[in-house]
Amino acid sequence: MTVLRTERLVLDAPRESDIDAVYAACQDQVIQQWIPLASPYTHENAEFFVRSYVPHGAASGRFTVWAYRIGDGGLLGVIEVRKDEAAGSASVGCWQVPDARGHGYMREALSRVVAHALDPEGMGFSRLRWEYLVGNERSKRLAMDVGFVFDQASAHTVDFRGESRGAVVGVLAGPAAPAPARSAS
Repeated sequence: MTVLRTERLVLDAPRESDIDAVYAACQDQVIQQWIPLASPYTHENAEFFVRSYVPHGAASGRFTVWAYRIGDGGLLGVIEVRKDEAAGSASVGCWQVPDARGHGYMREALSRVVAHALDPEGMGFSRLRWEYLVGNERSKRLAMDVGFVFDQASAHTVDFRGESRGAVVGVLAGPAAPAPARSAS
């Protein structure tokens, strides 16, 4: 895994010492409302995430998960880039611990991950995809702030814990990829 840095943050792999913070963050009602996590989210889920899920993704090359933090400090949030081999692109998702909200950390970390994902010397994707559930305006704003373009024609229904929910997809094209078409609406 490539360790990434910004002016304030270090982005590296979630570590054993993050397990309690992952567990605590995933109890947050905002995260539970918008992220398809196990519900209830147990300490064992957090252990599996850090000890199995993250290393498996790295070993298989199918996805990369970064934890972001200030220096060597505690976990502020997580960003995942998941390869979509059929489309030649990747999807991006993230969450942040409640106490870290309102400081611009997620935008800063996401901007760095997106730049790395689209960089031919980094992950080399030509396009990135962002999907948010209808009503999650924070997610939509965050994605737009780092360059994702949304088209209401991409609205569709997804299964979210056994319930049908509306979702919208945004795309961010890399420098070598053509920009996504926008609808006239």
